[in-house]
Amino acid sequence: MLSLLQSKEGKAMVISEAKITSKRQITLPVKILHRLKLHPGDPVVFEEKNGHIELMSRSKFTIDDLIKKYKNVSKKRATDEEIRKAREESWSSRFKK
Repeated sequence: MLSLLQSKEGKAMVISEAKITSKRQITLPVKILHRLKLHPGDPVVFEEKNGHIELMSRSKFTIDDLIKKYKNVSKKRATDEEIRKAREESWSSRFKK
């Protein structure tokens, strides 16, 4: 199955279907590889968003992508005391007898 949709930015999006093998592998359709300019051996990034998976070329995964992803993370910095306490709790929970 191969479908074309239009994104919010007006770009055509390719939607395709693949099966997962018994080894948990998938073969990416050639049209997807061409659109993402991917070649055998290229690293990719999978990101789960709102119940679906996005596939990106790692070379295209920029610092701006990371900033957008973590924009809602608190900007408050932890104090030395908070860090020390978190370490103690982590270590004590891991190595309880």
